[in-house]
Amino acid sequence: MAEALLTIMLENLNSLIQKEFGLLWGVNKEMERLSSILSTIHDVLEDAEEKQLRNREIKNWLQKLKDVSGELDDILDECSMEASLLEHKMQRFQKVKASFLSFLNPKNIWFRFQVAKKMKDVSERLDDIAKERENFHLRVVVEDQRHVQVRNKRETGSIVHEQHVYGREEDKDKIVEFLVESNSSNSKESLSTYHIVGMGGIGKTTLAKLVYNDPRVVKHFDMKIWVCVSEDFDVWRLIKAIIESASGNACEALDMDPLQKRLQNMLEGKKFLLVLDDVWNEDQDKWEGLRNVLACGLNGSSIVVTTRHEKVASIMRATQMHHLSNLSEDECWLLFSQRAFGNESEKRPSLVKIGKEIVKKCKGNPLAAKSLGSLMYSKSEEKQWLLVMESELWNLPQDGTSILPALRLSYFQLTAQLRRCFAFCAIFPKDFQIEKETLVHLWMANDLISPRGNIEVEEMGNEICNELYLRSFFQDADRDGLGNVKSFKMHDLVHDLAQCIMKDECTVTKSDLPDIFSTFFNGKSLRTLLLMQMSSSMAQAKLPHRLYFPTLRAFDIKDSFILKLKSLSTLISNSKHLRYLNFSRTNIRILPESICLLVNLQTLDVSECYNLEKLPKHMSRMRSLRHLYIEGCRSLNHMPPNIGKLSCLRSLSRFIVDRRRGCDIDELESLLNLGGSLRIEHLQKVKSPMKAKKANLVGKTNLQRLHLHWYYNLNEVGDQKLNEQVLDALEPPLTLELLEISNFRGGHLPHWFSANFENLVSICLNGWQNSLELPTAMGKLPSLTSLYLRGMDCLRYVDNESYNGQLFGGFFRLENLQIHNLPNLEKLCRAERSDVFPRLSYLHIDGCPKLTSLHCLQSIQDLNILGCNETVLESVANLHTLTSLYISDNDDLASFPSGVLHHLTALKALKIVRFRKLQHLQSDMLIGLTALKELSIRYCDMLECFPVGIFQGLNSLRRMRIENCNKLKSLSDSFGDLTALETLEVSGSSELETFPNGLNNLSSLQRLTLSKLAALPDNFQHLPCLQDMSISGFPNLELLPNWLGDLTSLCSLSISNCPSLEYLPTSIQFLTNLQSLHIGDCPKLVERCKMEMGEDWPRIAHGPRLSVWPPS
Repeated sequence: MAEALLTIMLENLNSLIQKEFGLLWGVNKEMERLSSILSTIHDVLEDAEEKQLRNREIKNWLQKLKDVSGELDDILDECSMEASLLEHKMQRFQKVKASFLSFLNPKNIWFRFQVAKKMKDVSERLDDIAKERENFHLRVVVEDQRHVQVRNKRETGSIVHEQHVYGREEDKDKIVEFLVESNSSNSKESLSTYHIVGMGGIGKTTLAKLVYNDPRVVKHFDMKIWVCVSEDFDVWRLIKAIIESASGNACEALDMDPLQKRLQNMLEGKKFLLVLDDVWNEDQDKWEGLRNVLACGLNGSSIVVTTRHEKVASIMRATQMHHLSNLSEDECWLLFSQRAFGNESEKRPSLVKIGKEIVKKCKGNPLAAKSLGSLMYSKSEEKQWLLVMESELWNLPQDGTSILPALRLSYFQLTAQLRRCFAFCAIFPKDFQIEKETLVHLWMANDLISPRGNIEVEEMGNEICNELYLRSFFQDADRDGLGNVKSFKMHDLVHDLAQCIMKDECTVTKSDLPDIFSTFFNGKSLRTLLLMQMSSSMAQAKLPHRLYFPTLRAFDIKDSFILKLKSLSTLISNSKHLRYLNFSRTNIRILPESICLLVNLQTLDVSECYNLEKLPKHMSRMRSLRHLYIEGCRSLNHMPPNIGKLSCLRSLSRFIVDRRRGCDIDELESLLNLGGSLRIEHLQKVKSPMKAKKANLVGKTNLQRLHLHWYYNLNEVGDQKLNEQVLDALEPPLTLELLEISNFRGGHLPHWFSANFENLVSICLNGWQNSLELPTAMGKLPSLTSLYLRGMDCLRYVDNESYNGQLFGGFFRLENLQIHNLPNLEKLCRAERSDVFPRLSYLHIDGCPKLTSLHCLQSIQDLNILGCNETVLESVANLHTLTSLYISDNDDLASFPSGVLHHLTALKALKIVRFRKLQHLQSDMLIGLTALKELSIRYCDMLECFPVGIFQGLNSLRRMRIENCNKLKSLSDSFGDLTALETLEVSGSSELETFPNGLNNLSSLQRLTLSKLAALPDNFQHLPCLQDMSISGFPNLELLPNWLGDLTSLCSLSISNCPSLEYLPTSIQFLTNLQSLHIGDCPKLVERCKMEMGEDWPRIAHGPRLSVWPPS
């Protein structure tokens, strides 16, 4: 990280020199001298960073360099702040007068003296450090040569060395199937490429070997070739290597042309498989140069590529991409055990237990499992194993494992900027969901990224995040509704790599102690402090009144209730370098006015501070502020004045219109760079459409999401004409992706609403009481996939077009449609054509009593209808593509329409809820639903029984839930036909006393919940696979049946709310697989199960996880 810090320093220093700030403070020569020294040191830093892993003297030298660099960074930051304040004064007064007054000001004379003194001290120390570097014989590393020098060339071959390969059979079969069947000689593509992508050590090469040697592959291809590519993607070298692998003989060093012809002669007329292992190349021209030579075999020829980078697969235009996942913990254990014990694990039971804990560190990475297994093979003492179990991987001896060296290869392939950004991520705990936007802002606060040309610093951060994700440094990405990556995690081993790089520069402290903050009292060099995941005891802690972090750049205390105004005030006054503050989801009521003195603050996040009542009055002075997040602050009802002066703002999540001076909507006019999401509230307070026009939303081309909200009391009508004029003036940019408009009192959408919004993906219209129809243009939007309509009292059709003579219907991209409380809605579309809503897959309807039928939706998969009448239910019969059906809230039907479900052969989930008068189900109601996996019937108060044979043929049913059917007396005799049933829940049927015969046929049942029935059934004793059982709400139950001990697979048992239950059966001690036993709200039983004291304690003491709690 010294290289990262010094790079930033040089950029900042040279920037100040160019702006002649040195002349202003009288330290120009000192600045230029510093720049020269830093440049000299910087040239050899890359070599030093690598050698410090083996040389402690170099490591100590780098630490001294980092310490001095940190001090210099603070000095430069102070210079920049002082210059900014001076510039502000010069703008307020006449230029000559301001300049004259500034230099006569004793404060400025003292500042110049202090800066000069500090600069001289730092310069002398850096001079000594620069001389000391000569002792280490460090070389200058040129960027173009770096990738060649980072490691010895890795070689792989096609022979599988491992005796056993675990957990890759399914992956292998998938790839082999593609190569042999999907990619046959009849394929239109002459040469396909299949990419295996994953982080270092995940087993890509091993999987490629398994595929390469599979008998089906051997038989299918005329020729098989294996080449290890590594970093050096030299086309001439690779062609020569391919010839040698294919022929088995050495190839003389010919020129390129004869070499190409020789290879093509070998491949021509043959169906070949070429494995290119360990590819790092990101130069598309080089790949095309090789591919053109290879495109001479028969159709069905294939190239299998292994790579750590998804970007490589993109450049090589992968036909198929296979992301290799982690092994399961059991598979990792088999791999570890094979290396650590050989065949003698049974002889070392104490070490086996510790070994299983060690395996958890691997997080599914096979290289880690093998390396740790090999490390433990020579260790026979229990204390040696415990030491490894309790250590972080990055603290283990690196000569003993190959885990981090393997991952470090990927790290050294990164550019300097990517390396420093990745290493910073060690600050987060393991398995932490990192929010991308937060990470970028923290990089900015620590000067790890900077703008490039016309590319904003935030966009640079976004590109870096994407690059690290594509290179497998990040994984498990969560995306927002628009498909953008919102957050991600780091694999534990990748986190270990970051921790190894950062060493003592970053600390993750876990503590429940209230005095944890005393750790930071001496944090004079602390730059980033994140307090997260506060425990209950930490919530009682008090933040010290005096927080002294003079070099702090970023402070994050979200999700905490320990933040007090006094602590916050001292933090701000003592931390003038702050660029990032996050107080989101805290109980703070006001922000101190002193926060406006943080002239370098870039990000302020107070989102979801429900008690926050106001923002500082003079926020307009915070000229560096780029991101202000105030969404979810329910008590905040006005903005500070003149927020339009914050010309650097890129994010303003919420703007509250007010009629006070400096708070009207025209304050948005000068904020041209606003992006992301903007929510404008209280639009009823806009004085005139001219004011709304001045907001210039159409010019804010970086906006992605726009929310426009009017607020009216329940019976308030509002000015319909003014509403329409204001909305007409609030024209958004054509780049918009999401639009939400709430409580609009106009009758018509504005003139600007057209099909030209090509990026518009989602629309939400809420509370449009006067609108008779949706605009025609809405159905023609080319990217619209999601539409949400709520509280539109006058709307009769979603699509009001007649389509007379038109070739195509509307809403041709729509996939998700949600409709709530449209009391006059009659149909989805006025003209019932099959090509309207052709891609609609999800439909939710709630509160539409006049809806008569559903349109013929050719792609519908998921349908929810709340308030389902008989005519709508009958129309469901035509929706043959349905996979999930939820119907609820009917007070009329005593039975279902005949045959309504018979043609829904793709249906996988059926849920029937609150059909309050439903008494009968036809015996053939579920006939033909062979794909049905889940059945739920709840709150059907009048239902008395399930008819004979109703469950016949449901061979795929996995889950069944019957809840609160109060009059249910019996289940069908065909219950025993549900041989695939894995989960059964029956609750709230107080008249149900017996279960049908044949329950012993439920051979797949794993989870059983019985609650609030007339009695506990006695015929569940023959369930060989039952693992999880819950019994609750039996007030008269005195004794559990003795057959409970026959459930030998049972792992978890929960017994609750059975006040008369006094004893556990003696057979419970035979449940040797029982891992978890929970007993609650059973006062008599609780007494007998008290730890070490209760009479039944000896019967349950063998269970590892026991919880017994008294009645609530």
